[in-house]
Amino acid sequence: MRFSFETLGNATLAFREDGRPVLATDPWLMGTCYFGSWGLDRPLTEAELTLVQASAYLWISHGHPDHFHIPSLDLIRPEQTILLPDHYAPDIRNYLEKRGFRVEVMPYRQWRQLSPGIRAMCLDNENQDAILIIEAGDSLVVDLNDSPLCGEERFIRDLVRRYERKRTYAAALCSNDADMFNLVDSTGRRTIDPPEQRKPGMVWALARIVEALGVGHYVSSASQHIYVRTDVLWANPYRVGWSDVVTHWSRPNIPIIEPFVVVDLDTGEYIRKHPEQTSDFSQVTTATGDDDWSAALTEPEWGELSAFFRSIEILPPYCDYLDFTVGHETRRIWLSDKAMTKPPAGLRGTAFHAPAKSLMASVRLGYFDAILIGNFMTAELHNMALYPHFSPIVAKLAGASGVKTAAQWRRFRRRYFRRNPLGYMAWHLSAHLAHAMDVLRIWADRLHVKRPLKLAYRKYLGDPVA
Repeated sequence: MRFSFETLGNATLAFREDGRPVLATDPWLMGTCYFGSWGLDRPLTEAELTLVQASAYLWISHGHPDHFHIPSLDLIRPEQTILLPDHYAPDIRNYLEKRGFRVEVMPYRQWRQLSPGIRAMCLDNENQDAILIIEAGDSLVVDLNDSPLCGEERFIRDLVRRYERKRTYAAALCSNDADMFNLVDSTGRRTIDPPEQRKPGMVWALARIVEALGVGHYVSSASQHIYVRTDVLWANPYRVGWSDVVTHWSRPNIPIIEPFVVVDLDTGEYIRKHPEQTSDFSQVTTATGDDDWSAALTEPEWGELSAFFRSIEILPPYCDYLDFTVGHETRRIWLSDKAMTKPPAGLRGTAFHAPAKSLMASVRLGYFDAILIGNFMTAELHNMALYPHFSPIVAKLAGASGVKTAAQWRRFRRRYFRRNPLGYMAWHLSAHLAHAMDVLRIWADRLHVKRPLKLAYRKYLGDPVA
């Protein structure tokens, strides 16, 4: 038997056995997502679309619309089986079954045979994302898409060691523009570092992850999108493209494979599907999706917006208020009555400037990160950061999992701790260490020792020092 896989764009991979399509992942097949903000780097060809439609199985990693793309479901055949991670809340499964699709939930860390020579294993995680591991003959592909590892490093590394290194691959996001980074100051000026300062560190971090997993190749995936709304075109230079990966890749012992290729898993060779790595900017529009930035919210909508955030009872320990400017009106939402009595200088909050239609759609869907990731809304931070608390609590817990109270959060954490106790503790320890590093950077900058400490830390990590 012969095996191959193909990268189709963004997070869509397709696997074949003896030329027969078996599995395709995260099928964003046409159109835009995030309220018209993202377009596919290269729209699928007719042959690529046919490949996905002919696959016996489809796997959807999580609920973000570039992975769970509802308009693309119209192109899926009813006889195809949709595989899902065993996420905390069954919303995606319920939606698909209601539409008449054949759905199967993959139990955590259990192999599922898909064909005589291909089987797959799903690792869902507390980030409400998932990793898919595909064994095709003697080869292993770890599809990280854009998921954090969440304590799965050791398990994946031990699994990878059972295969010849040259037959192992990791497909993963090479850019972190899939988080909100449209951060501004009080004058509306963006406060983020320029692209040339952000990109090297992103690629180095990715290279460290790939090396830690012990795989033999890195496959550029989950990143092939462009910004097409006129109010977010500024973000395109921040995308980490193939040329950036080539320039900054810091692990020369790990070969890198470009996007839009067909990989022969028997020989290890790959074929480019396009002569050049160029994006289709003909999709760029002068419109702002369905949004009118001058449109106002009605009184019932202001009430709905306030009720949504005040219902998240686990948010006030990390944030006191949210300001929203919609149209020409700004209002403050206090997240707790206690916050209203705090001294103004110590208040923690964020001022968002957003268009009415997309803002209310994200609230009604319960997935507020859809408008965060779109990056046309701006955020001005006051004594707080979006990570590690605000975005995960609002999006991953309240939105994707329905977790809003302390009791619900305890049940949520117990579920993931019981599955993988050591991995859970390691993951949360790393999050605390990352926070400590942020504090250390602030003090190093104040004490004017940031540069030598940064260079020493880079050397310790094995990243380029110069």
